[in-house]
Amino acid sequence: MYVYIRNETDATLTLTGEEVVSGEYTPGWTPPRQIAPGERRGFQGEGDLFLTATTGTEGRVRYNIDAPDGGELYVHWNSPLIESQYGNTFHVWAPPGWEVTHSGGQGHRATLEIRLRRTALRSVPNFHPNGRGFVFTNSWSGDLPVISLGFLWNKLFESQPGPLRELGYERVLDDDFGPITHADTGLCGGMVYAVMDYHASHLLPPDRDKPPTAADDPVFEYVRDRLWDSFDVGGQGHRYLGYSSPHYPNGDEGVVQAVGLTRGRSWVTYREAFPQIQADIDAGRLSPLGLIQTDSFDIGQNHQVLAYGYEKSGQDVTLHIYDPNEGQKAVTYRFNVTRTDGEVHIDRSHGGKRIWCLFRTNGYVAKMPPNGRRIASVTEAIRATTAQTPPYSVRAAMAEAGATGSVVEWMRSL
Repeated sequence: MYVYIRNETDATLTLTGEEVVSGEYTPGWTPPRQIAPGERRGFQGEGDLFLTATTGTEGRVRYNIDAPDGGELYVHWNSPLIESQYGNTFHVWAPPGWEVTHSGGQGHRATLEIRLRRTALRSVPNFHPNGRGFVFTNSWSGDLPVISLGFLWNKLFESQPGPLRELGYERVLDDDFGPITHADTGLCGGMVYAVMDYHASHLLPPDRDKPPTAADDPVFEYVRDRLWDSFDVGGQGHRYLGYSSPHYPNGDEGVVQAVGLTRGRSWVTYREAFPQIQADIDAGRLSPLGLIQTDSFDIGQNHQVLAYGYEKSGQDVTLHIYDPNEGQKAVTYRFNVTRTDGEVHIDRSHGGKRIWCLFRTNGYVAKMPPNGRRIASVTEAIRATTAQTPPYSVRAAMAEAGATGSVVEWMRSL
């Protein structure tokens, strides 16, 4: 197990303690005494050897963050000889005011990358619900069919056109034939994917404060199609059902987990979903999320939102969210990622249903949405990129974006 620490702070890291619990350090690869600002330095642990490995490698190191507001950076790694359902596991902690993240580290010959920074808001460039979200909320007319027999058949036909034609079948002409569900149950996932599409296309959503009321409205048709895409039916869409089960474990305990079949909701939320969200946002990508809001198989209670920013201070996380139920109002979720042996605890800034589990939605591929608008004014540009409220400051907005050219060049770049 290679462990690398990248120090992206203005403070030196000084080793204050280290211990190998299982295995040993590779000769010449012991923990460095100091890691200076801007340095990436590492060490390697390996299992005890007798022709082949006879143990795994486990240990811990502690570094002091040499700053007036510093504290301890703690790293624990465990790569067992025989992996559990959790694979290799790590506990990497920093004090409040400092952000530590880690990635990789799985397998018997693995590299764990650790990154230390000061706490700050990390967000997707040029995105804020102020201007990028739909003006209208997720409140649709019950007269609009969403999932229908015709719609399901045509989706099936699109995925298997050859075999079905060989059997003599064709698409049905009416997507709305035989309605099963209607729009008043919500189209949150479609709205999330559509907002992502407008942003990817450098467009703003249509400037309308009421959702469409006609089944042939291009925006309704598009959001409905994107709702289906957001379910990830051909991939991991089954998670909406699985995590909603009253039998699914909350924490790292239970008979099912003991035999290695699954991981609890806390592990899924804190150890799997949050690092994926971080990776998305650090790479400048929006991160679509599925929220499990029931533990009774009532999957209609579940919801989808969009993460566009995060802050991590020690073990406390704040996600910045576009929620279709809230229109263009930005909201936040707060949680602590220290423990995974109990239930998920997420505090919403705007209230709402309990969140039993949170996961990143897979399978997003950008498409060209209908009725998009180019940014046509400085006000639209500021609202699309910042949390500013009137009076607006274009200078502050450009500084936040790191723009160095003219106002017109900045607006065109959006």
